[in-house]
Amino acid sequence: MSFTPRLFLATAPADEQKEFVLDESASRHLVKVLRLEKGGRFIGFDARSNEYELELGPVESIPVTATVLSRRSANSSSSGPVIALAQSLPKGPKIDLILRQGTEAGVNRFIPLVTKRSISRPDESQYEHKNNRWQKILVEACRQCGRNDVPVLDEVTDWEKCLGLFVEFDQVLLPYEKEAPTLRTVLESNLSARKILVLVGPEGGWSKEEVTQAQQKGAAAVHLPTPILRTETAGLVVVSMIQYALSHP
Repeated sequence: MSFTPRLFLATAPADEQKEFVLDESASRHLVKVLRLEKGGRFIGFDARSNEYELELGPVESIPVTATVLSRRSANSSSSGPVIALAQSLPKGPKIDLILRQGTEAGVNRFIPLVTKRSISRPDESQYEHKNNRWQKILVEACRQCGRNDVPVLDEVTDWEKCLGLFVEFDQVLLPYEKEAPTLRTVLESNLSARKILVLVGPEGGWSKEEVTQAQQKGAAAVHLPTPILRTETAGLVVVSMIQYALSHP
C-alpha cells in the first residue's frame, strides 16, 4: 500500500484556483523531509475544513507550487453536537496529551482555563508562545487522525471570563465527584442541545465556590459512572460519552 502524505495548508488555493504556491514550511516538509518529487501526489487540508488532492510542481527551488486535482468542501450538514472543552491547565506536558486526544475524540473548541486550584499559571507574557505551540499540536493531531476541521483554540482564560461564555452554549456540564445526576440523565433531559461546553477541573478539583458559581450560571453538575478520573483523562471520557449518548438516544 502506497503512503500518501497529508498536511495542513496555511496558504490554501482559492475556490476556483488550479495552481497555487505552498507556504515555505509545507514546501520544505514535502521536498526536504518527505523527499517528494515533481508529480508526487499528496493530500492537503485548510482552515476552512476543505480537503484537496494535490500534485507537486517543480522542486528545484523553495517555495514550490501544487496543482489541485480534486477538492472536497467542508460538510456543514453534520448533525453531531459541537463540543467545547474548557480544560483547567494541568502541570507539565499533560495539556499536550489533552489537546491531541481531544482532537482525535472530536472536540471542536478548546478553552485553556486557569481556576482557583490550577497548578499551572503561566504569565501573560507566555500566552502567545503557548497558544502558538498548542495550535501546532492541534494541526498535527488533525493531520495524523485524518480530521479536516482544526479545532478552535481560545486564549488562556480565567474563571470569571469562562463563566461569561456559558451563554454561547445550549448545555454546560461540570463533572463533579460529589453527589449529582448522572451524565446520561442530564443529556437525556436536553436532547435538543447541539452546543455543549464541558468543564474539567485541575488536579486538586473544583473549589466549592467555583461549583456554586457555575451552577448559578446554568451549568449542570454531573456524576460519571467511573472511578475518579485524572484531569488529563476526564475530558476525553466525557466527550466520548456525550457523543455516544447523543448518537444512541
